[in-house]
Amino acid sequence: GDGEDGPVAVGRAANIASMADVQASGLDSALSALSVGGSGDDKHPEKRMKAAYKAYEEKMMPEMKQQYPGLKRQQYLDKIFALWKKSSENPMNQQS
Repeated sequence: GDGEDGPVAVGRAANIASMADVQASGLDSALSALSVGGSGDDKHPEKRMKAAYKAYEEKMMPEMKQQYPGLKRQQYLDKIFALWKKSSENPMNQQS
């Protein structure tokens, strides 16, 4: 043979292939599977903010709809974001 083991995934295909190797269920598992360097200090919490906020928003939306029935979606999102800024689930609020 010529020493090649078949096609090598490059670029987006390689990303998709490596994502397929990560078997994780739930947000926490996914975050820990994606984190690099094990359980060291988190130097860049802002990089996780978007995913963490999205999970928080999905968790809070039903509660907001119960507390404030009849609001527009954007009004719910505004309330959730105001709570998020003070939330302990917000990576930016976790002092080391």
